[in-house]
Amino acid sequence: MVEIRDATDYDFEAVFDLLTVRSRAAFGISSEQPAFLRQRWDAPSTDNWVAVENSVIAGYASLDENQDFVHAAQDPEIGDALIAHVEHHAGVRGFPYVAVVAAPEDAPLYSAVQRNGYTLDRAILRMWRMLEGALPEPVWRDGVTVRTYTDGDAERVHALLDEQYAGWDQSYVARSHAGWLTFMTEHEDFDPAMWFLAERDGELIACALHWKESQGRGWVKDLVVRESERGHGLAKALLRHAFRVYAARGADRVGLKVDSTNPTGAPQLYEQLGFVTDQRLQVWQKQL
Repeated sequence: MVEIRDATDYDFEAVFDLLTVRSRAAFGISSEQPAFLRQRWDAPSTDNWVAVENSVIAGYASLDENQDFVHAAQDPEIGDALIAHVEHHAGVRGFPYVAVVAAPEDAPLYSAVQRNGYTLDRAILRMWRMLEGALPEPVWRDGVTVRTYTDGDAERVHALLDEQYAGWDQSYVARSHAGWLTFMTEHEDFDPAMWFLAERDGELIACALHWKESQGRGWVKDLVVRESERGHGLAKALLRHAFRVYAARGADRVGLKVDSTNPTGAPQLYEQLGFVTDQRLQVWQKQL
């Protein structure tokens, strides 16, 4: 018999091992890190569950306030039971739909979402840019100043992200500010020195938020430019600035994920700057 129950801190290591095994089976190498799991695990509006069979954790699922869930289970019956559990609790929370990211290489999840009535919404591209050779200096427009993040910037940065993402992504679901702070700043990958804010006359017009370098790699978490400021090279300058800072810290590459349907031209910009796609993920949705 399989029992699905709330996860506890005693389950953390077993769940991390489960996710690592899944990632290696799908992609040949695991991209999982304890910090990423802890980031999701401790978010105040995230539910975490484990499926237990014969006293062994055989599955894991979490449901975030932005209506996304994470899922891992090798056994189809356990996988289906976890998905049903997620959907039930999403309905209780009043979510109109749920979404999950799956890749064709992750056969158990990829087949589970199709088996359970999910539909393909869009593709997400994972891209990398090597930091080799001479790195161009950023060019800033007149009147633009750039500085790093402080705690007092949290509400303005969060508001800018929500405003710009919601402006083009109809499925975007904003986090509560408390949830955003936990997800973005209360973990070891957060480094305020890697969050770059662009301002004009004291107004926040763009920001580029990066995770701290790890194992020689940097990561672009969020990059947004206010719509009225787009088309003048600000995003390119922020990325080039980050490249040079990462290189000075010893990183040899920078990665990111981007929505393939992003109408702002982000995928094309990243290609122009030397990013190369190495993985295509898919977002699957189900109306409740």
